[in-house]
Amino acid sequence: MHLINKMDIVLPPDSKLYRAFQQIIRQRRIVFFAGLPGVGKSLLLKQLGLMAHKAGRVVDSLQWDVTRAAFETDEILARYPELDGVTHAAIRKAVGLWARQGIAQWQREYPDLQQHMLIGEVPLIGNRLIELGQKQDDEAEGVLNSMETLFVIPVPSKEIRQVIEAARSRSIAQPRHEREAADAAPNVLQMLWHDVYHLAHRLGIVGEIADGPIPYTPDVYSEIFQYLLQHRHYEVLPIDTALSVSGSAYDLDIINRELAATPNEVKQIMTDIKQQYTEAQLKQDVAQWYRI
Repeated sequence: MHLINKMDIVLPPDSKLYRAFQQIIRQRRIVFFAGLPGVGKSLLLKQLGLMAHKAGRVVDSLQWDVTRAAFETDEILARYPELDGVTHAAIRKAVGLWARQGIAQWQREYPDLQQHMLIGEVPLIGNRLIELGQKQDDEAEGVLNSMETLFVIPVPSKEIRQVIEAARSRSIAQPRHEREAADAAPNVLQMLWHDVYHLAHRLGIVGEIADGPIPYTPDVYSEIFQYLLQHRHYEVLPIDTALSVSGSAYDLDIINRELAATPNEVKQIMTDIKQQYTEAQLKQDVAQWYRI
């Protein structure tokens, strides 16, 4: 019996997903998986990274959790603390502003399409790297709007979403990787899904919302992320099959470099935010994060 190694490519070579990833690796330079926690982004990123590495690409990464951590110093958290597992608005805004700068700098450092590849995860909801979907007049816009950059929207079926959420609960209780302990808890997953559904109501995608828990609806989920990425090249990726894996989705030793802000960059971004926004303006800007 073949035991699946934590660094194996587990996508069947004859599957649509494997063939889609092969095409992405041939044609794209930057790939971001967009979506909520608990839809399989980390596992898909791992599989794409392994396949890209096998194809001879040098793989770098940009991930919300890693980039955010650079801004969560004791000094910054004392001023902008986390509340009920939710990152403070100032830090969410800072991470997004830096990410555009980081991507532009990465493009300058590695202009060769055939060698380096940048892959990452962008939650978008609630101002978590939503700046990467917004049109802005800066150096990063040309990179983000290029045909070489693709945003992938994984949309799990209801059944697969339940499988992923159950696996998430187990990994938080018994983490196999240090980053799993910091994953969004089930109550945060439900809160974020409610945010998606309420945004769908605000945009007229769904009707009135009844009281009580809101069941996950793949079509609504897909529509919202397509709306948020209307200024970008994107593909919707339906997920209706559970992948057999061992180890953690975060086990990815082939990553060449994880993009994150330096201490000086963090200090400058936080200073800029303090100078450009009053507390009320920042709160309003982040609350209206979906206005792209």
